[in-house]
Amino acid sequence: RQIRFTNLPEQCTIRIFSLTGEVVNIIDHNDSESGNAWWDMRTINNQEIAPGLYIYHVQSPSDIGGDPFIGKFAVIR
Repeated sequence: RQIRFTNLPEQCTIRIFSLTGEVVNIIDHNDSESGNAWWDMRTINNQEIAPGLYIYHVQSPSDIGGDPFIGKFAVIR
């Protein structure tokens, strides 16, 4: 069980939030060869996430002061 984030810039931070605004996990992507980052669908506390809707926020160092990318995904079991 993994989610793949694609078309990422070379350096960025992906923050994953629940609908209540709680930070579920933070992924630091730093790979000049691949625009992909994988997430094992576990929280910061290493627990499996619950089914539901999640928001993700991708920001690269060059985006500071600019617009980050924000998206959503659903987990269904």
